[in-house]
Amino acid sequence: MTLFRFGRPLLLATATAGIMLGTVASADGAVRKDPPASIRGAVYVPSNAYNAPQLWKNFSVEETRRDFGYARQIHVNAFRVWASYEYWQKEPAKFQKELDQMLGVAHDSGIRILISLFENDGVPPTEENMWTTDPKKAFAIQSPGREIATGDKAGWEPPRTFVQWFMKRYGSDDRVLAIEVMNEPNVGKKGQAGTVPFAQSMFTTAKSMQGTVPLTLGSNRIEVAALFVPLGLDVIQFHMNFPANKEDLVQMMQAALDYGKKTGLPVWLTEWQRLRTSGSGFGKEKIAASERGTDYASVASTIHEYPVGSFFWCLMVKRAYLRGQRLNGTVNGLFWPDGSVTSLKDARAIAGDPALKLKEKPFPADFGTEAME
Repeated sequence: MTLFRFGRPLLLATATAGIMLGTVASADGAVRKDPPASIRGAVYVPSNAYNAPQLWKNFSVEETRRDFGYARQIHVNAFRVWASYEYWQKEPAKFQKELDQMLGVAHDSGIRILISLFENDGVPPTEENMWTTDPKKAFAIQSPGREIATGDKAGWEPPRTFVQWFMKRYGSDDRVLAIEVMNEPNVGKKGQAGTVPFAQSMFTTAKSMQGTVPLTLGSNRIEVAALFVPLGLDVIQFHMNFPANKEDLVQMMQAALDYGKKTGLPVWLTEWQRLRTSGSGFGKEKIAASERGTDYASVASTIHEYPVGSFFWCLMVKRAYLRGQRLNGTVNGLFWPDGSVTSLKDARAIAGDPALKLKEKPFPADFGTEAME
C-alpha cells in the first residue's frame, strides 16, 4: 500500500519487517474509545518554557488554569503535552505532584491530556540544553538521549522503569486521553541506528500494563505507525505541519483515514499548522519571510471536514520548538499570556465560530528572528 506525506509516496512494503508479533491484550479488556471527530486539541507548552523539562520545573497552577481557560474559548477539549523522563529522574516527587495538578486543572476545565512519555526530536538532554532560555540555544529535548535510545538494550532499563511507574499510576486515569509512548521515533538511515526498536520495547512494556487509557505513538509517517500496529496500537497518529497546498493536505488526510479503515483504528492528526508554498522549513529548506508566522485558517476548515481527532501547534505563542525551524524564524501559537490572540481569523477558524470575539495582537515583525542564521 502506498501512503503519502506532503504529496510524496511512502511505501509500506517493509512496514512489518522485524516486528515482534503477538499483541498483548489490555489488563481488563476495556480500553476506552473516543469518537475521533469529538477531539479538538492543541499542543501545549506554557509561555514560560522552551521544552518539557522547563515545563515541569516552572509549572504554575495559576498559569495552567489561565491557559486552559483560553483553550475553552476556542472549544479545545484536549491537550498534547510532553512528560519529561529526565525531570522525573531528577525530581520524581515534584514531577508527580505537578502532573497531578495539571490533570486536576484539566478535569475542572473539561480538557483531557494526551501525554507523550519520550521524545525523539530535539537536542541532547545536557544540563545546558535543558535549562537555557537563550532563544538561540533553547530547543526541544531528546528524551532519552540518542546514546541511550540507540544504544545497548541494558541502557533501556531505567527508561522502562519510568514507563512502568507511569502506567501503574495513570494507565486507567480518566483525565488522560491517551498515552503516547514516544514522539516520532525513526527507523535510522545511512547505516545509523534508529530509535524505533527502543520505542517498540517501551510500547510493549506499556501494553503489558495497559488499563483503560489507549496507547499511541507520535508519527510523522504512517509507515512508522504501521510498525506498532501488530504490538497493539490503539490510535494511529500522523503529523502534517506544513503541507504545500490543499491538494497535498487532502491526499494525506484521506491516506491516513484509509489506513485507519484497513486496520480498524481511529486516526488523530496531532500536529498541524498552516499551508506553506515556499517549503516546509525542515532541514536546510528555507522559507519565505511571509510564511514564518501562523495561518491556521489556511487549513483548519479542511481538517475539520474529516472524522479525525486534531491538535494544532500550539495554544500559546512560541518560538519554534525545533532547531531547524527556529533558525528559519518560524513562530507559532495563538494566545499571548494576556489572553489576546495573534489572529482573530485563525481563532475563529480553529473554534469553528465566525462570531467569536477576542482581542487581536499580531506578532511583532522581529518576533522569533533572534536565532536566524
